[in-house]
Formats: sequence, structure tokens, C-alpha cells
Amino acid sequence: MMLARLAENLFWAGRYIERAEDTARMVDVTYHTLLESPPQETTHAYTQLLEVLHLTGAYEASGGGDRAITPEDVCAFLVRDPGNAGSIVSSISYARENARSVRELISSELWEAVNHLHFTLRARDLDADLADQPFELFRIVKQSCQTVSGVALETMPRDDAWRFLTLGRQLERAEMTCRLLNVRFSQLVDYSAPVAFHHWIAVLKSASGLEAFRKRYRASMDPSEVVEFLLLAPDFPRSVRFALETAERQLDHLGGRTGRATRLLGRTRASLQYRDVVELMDEGLHPFLDQLQDEVAAVADAVATEFFRQSPEGSMYAVATT
Repeated sequence: MMLARLAENLFWAGRYIERAEDTARMVDVTYHTLLESPPQETTHAYTQLLEVLHLTGAYEASGGGDRAITPEDVCAFLVRDPGNAGSIVSSISYARENARSVRELISSELWEAVNHLHFTLRARDLDADLADQPFELFRIVKQSCQTVSGVALETMPRDDAWRFLTLGRQLERAEMTCRLLNVRFSQLVDYSAPVAFHHWIAVLKSASGLEAFRKRYRASMDPSEVVEFLLLAPDFPRSVRFALETAERQLDHLGGRTGRATRLLGRTRASLQYRDVVELMDEGLHPFLDQLQDEVAAVADAVATEFFRQSPEGSMYAVATT
């Protein structure tokens, strides 16, 4: 087993790359969806976006709570605000620092991909991008993060380094998709069908799932089917179930079969594997997702205790974003 510090660096490199990609995608979808929306709807949507990204408190602490929410303020905060540890720029910087600490454990191609992404953003005028071509900026971030993922997939042996990197990314993904569903579903259940249809499309786009969803469900856009797809689909890479099953396989190979992290993760995964979406909707989706988020966070805490000998909050780069 590798040193705890190195394992932690790999785990958080994975989490931060995933966080940067997810943030870029969600900001992009929100911005694009609201181009011609009235101010009231715009304010509501960006408030929700901060909730999904778990950055409401950080935004308010930065001074955002003292003024009206605008797309310009929120996008700048989420993309490049130096005081926001959860911004895209910060996430990529943290990913690079963690990757730099474990250069001997990752492929040279992976290091080059992470390093290239970091310096690509540093070389850009981000304020000008946000004002003139935000879609191009978000495209660069999303594709570059996907390149990092693909390079890791194709150049790293399936050793402990790979598994900690993947474990971090999958737990981050599961947590993000949980919050996306939890925040957006509670707001959309009261919308009329025509209005809700377009919002559910945005939810699916936020998880890169619209095309895959349409191939499975055709022209339908039933809320229960969206929930089933993003929460329970066993074959969609960004569903919560898929992410947790992938994370569980990494823990098994890391020798954590008897540890608390594996027990917690196995129990959480099983609660999804045998769940029926109709029963879940009848029982109440919101409390279930609240509990699921807590369980995923508990798994991450248990991983830190078992493998890193400290909680995530104690890590140099594990910056809290609440």
C-alpha cells in the first residue's frame, strides 16, 4: 500500500478534475437555458445553481449576499473568483498541485494533460471570455477535463494510484448528481408540463445525459423517468448508482473489503440497486436524496480515516465549499 499522503493526493486530484468539469457543464447549461428568460427566473436559476454546487454560503461570504444575484456575478464567482475554493480555476489549480505531488505515480501523459489545462486557463482573459464567448470557455474546460480522464484511462495501469484517482472522481460525481436531482426536483414538481419539459432537459444536459436518456425513453420526459435514469441506471456513467458501483470496485481492490468505508458504500449502493423508482417517488424523493447525500459524504469521511489517517477537512487541498 502506498503512503497515505500520496493516496490522498490522488484521491483529491480525481475529485477536483470532476468538480471542475461538472461546474463548467452546469454553468454552461444554466447560462444557455436562460439567455432569453425574464430577470425573476434568471435569479431563481442561479440561486439553484449555487445550491447544486454547494456554494451558496461561499457566495454570500464573498459579498454576493449583499446584492442582487446576476448572471455576471455568479459566473465570475464560479469560474475565476480567487476567493472561491470551489471555482473552476481553483479546482484545476488544486488538481494540478495534487498531481504534481504524485508525478512518479501517474503517467507522464496524464501530468502533461493536467498541466496543459492549468496553463491554458492561466493564459486566457477569463473576464473577456465570460463577456464575449462564455460557451467557448466552458467547452475548453469540459473537453480538457474529459481529455484528462481519457488519458488516465488509456495510459495508467490499474494499480493503487489509478484506483485512488478513480475513487475520488466517482464519489465526487455521485455527490454532485445527488445534489442536482435534489435541488432541481423539489423546484420542478409544481411546474406546468410544458415549462417543466424544458427544465428537465436542462437537468439531463447538466449530467451529460440528454442523448442517452432519449435513446432509452424516446420522446418521453416524465419526471420519474429522469429520476430513474440519473439515480438508478446501471449503465449510464453519470448515474449515482453507476458511480457508486465503480467506487465500490476500487475499494475492493484497495484492500478495504472489511473496512468501514466498504461497508458504508456497499450498503448505500445496495439501497439503489434494488430500489423501484415508483415506490421511491411515492415514499418521497427529497428525504431519500438528503439521506443519500449524507451517506456518500460518510463514505468519503471513512475513506479518509481508513486510508489517509485524517478527515477530508484536514487535507491541504480538501477545501470545504459549504
